[in-house]
Amino acid sequence: MLQFIRNYAGSWIVKILFVLLILSFGVWGIGDMIRQGGISSTVASVGKVDIDRVELDQEFRRQMERLRPMFGGNLTPEQARQFGLLDQSLSALVQRALYDQAARDVGISVGTDVVRLRIGDEPAFRNPQGQFDPALFRSVLRNNQLTEDGYVAILRRELAREFVAGAVSAGVAPPKVLVEDLYRYRGEKRVAELITLPNASVGDVGVPDDAELTRYYEDHQVRFTAPEYRALTIAQLSPDSLAKDIQIPDDQLRAAYDERAAEFGTPERRSIEMVVVDDEAKAKEIAEAAKSKGLPTAAKDAGVDPITLDNIARNELPEIGDAAFGLAQGAVSGPVKSGLGWHVLAVTAIQPGATKSFEDVRAQLLAEMQKEKALDSVYSIANRVEDQLASGAPLDEVAQAQGLKVSKIAAVDSSGKAPDGKNAAPDQPDLPNMLKAAFQLASGATSTLTEGANNSFFAVRVDGVTPAKVKPLADVRDQVVAGWQEDKRAKAAAAKAEEIAGKLKQGSEAAAQDVATQSGGSFAMTAPFTRDAKSVEGLPAEMVGKLFAAKPGEVVTGASGDAQVVARLKEVIPADPKAPDANVASVEGTVAQGMESDIMAQFGNALRKEYPVDIHHARIDQFFATGNQ
Repeated sequence: MLQFIRNYAGSWIVKILFVLLILSFGVWGIGDMIRQGGISSTVASVGKVDIDRVELDQEFRRQMERLRPMFGGNLTPEQARQFGLLDQSLSALVQRALYDQAARDVGISVGTDVVRLRIGDEPAFRNPQGQFDPALFRSVLRNNQLTEDGYVAILRRELAREFVAGAVSAGVAPPKVLVEDLYRYRGEKRVAELITLPNASVGDVGVPDDAELTRYYEDHQVRFTAPEYRALTIAQLSPDSLAKDIQIPDDQLRAAYDERAAEFGTPERRSIEMVVVDDEAKAKEIAEAAKSKGLPTAAKDAGVDPITLDNIARNELPEIGDAAFGLAQGAVSGPVKSGLGWHVLAVTAIQPGATKSFEDVRAQLLAEMQKEKALDSVYSIANRVEDQLASGAPLDEVAQAQGLKVSKIAAVDSSGKAPDGKNAAPDQPDLPNMLKAAFQLASGATSTLTEGANNSFFAVRVDGVTPAKVKPLADVRDQVVAGWQEDKRAKAAAAKAEEIAGKLKQGSEAAAQDVATQSGGSFAMTAPFTRDAKSVEGLPAEMVGKLFAAKPGEVVTGASGDAQVVARLKEVIPADPKAPDANVASVEGTVAQGMESDIMAQFGNALRKEYPVDIHHARIDQFFATGNQ
């Protein structure tokens, strides 16, 4: 073929074919590549502001980290998306962009003094004495990967948004009549007399004949159905399983020790007295006076409060650390400049540092480096596993070739239970996710490789399916008889409860306690309860609403577990907003908050008209698809 092309390369026919071939690449191949490469990273536009994919990703991951502890540390991006966290993150970014543009257009500017006051008022930056601590301020910023300039810029924008929101919601005051009526509604309490009649008090209800038993069995087959069970093979890949077999030479361990030597010891720490002023000349005066009087006295003479920093390490004072740790104990520094002003420092105590030897930390280093290398390996192995599974290779072969741990479950239902009712795989923390994948597969099929908790992966194969089926009557005869008797007692007790209700209705003065004794039930008086009560001892939740719809003396009935309950409304206790102990303020605050929320929602809608919002859902779906996370 190549020789043919060489021989006829000069032919006009071949040249035409080459042109057509090049054009086809341009239309079908290269054009697609160019178009894909040019996809915009903008996920939403708010007026003149574009929200980038990176911004949304960062906000999404911040929200995930905030919620992760609520899920035991296991919250995957896909789960977070299902919970609506990605949409919430985008809404937050849109809201900020709207407020930023509104603040800019009305000319709101946040001054340095306002920023300084807000930083000084932040509890996270205060020491145990309640004073603003510059070292703590820098430490908090460093732990959150923020610079001072970056934090100040963020704070300015947040304050501007607050000013906009405050101007809109200022002066919101709920009507007094509305607050008092709502207080009366919410605060009203009721007291009821209760008669509780256990279903068991009905006594022996006999046993059903064969025809009745069969009819009950057929009418309630769902009670006597064994769930679908599946036999599974699970292949798992985790950093922990890889780490133990990874060898780390001593020279690499020693190199890591030398590189991280600062981590394996106690750094030198100092106690420092410090003064911060805005003027260099004033700082020089204080420093000179401190040489003879001491810094605390010199500071007080100058009208400045000194700050004491106890047990501070050099890295906790990023801008003034060199100056502080270059002083001898008892010495006073000259003026030192930082972003907060001019500092004068005095060292009052020095606690020398100490360093652990290589042998002391060798085991720790080995475990950490094994884990690091295992993490590096686990994703490359996962890629190979995915490719092999996609090519149709059997799970067992792939697991053996790539060193995955294989385990089997003989039978498990969708809830994780074995046929004996016990947990089918108590050693599998990812079992719910594995079952979710397994119960979507046909028998013999293998799932894709799925990321689980703690950087682990799993794939599951369905080795067999035992369909759900109704258990034979002969096998569950005792259960069917017990179910029939239970329902029979409940119906008889409910009928008896209606008789009790009739007796209480016949005469408003009938003593509920006497009726309860005669009927074989128990009597109780409830504590006063409100209409939003979640639970009242002896009173089913559904009956709370019934009693708030009743008038004094009226009777309602209901069921609670294995008992019937009859309740007669005994007393209505009104809520008086004028009473000395009336907590009207909390209701007023709730109403005001609701009104503010409504106003801010209307304001947000108005801003969207002023600064149109365009959300690119297709791009978001593409950028944040499961495979791209």
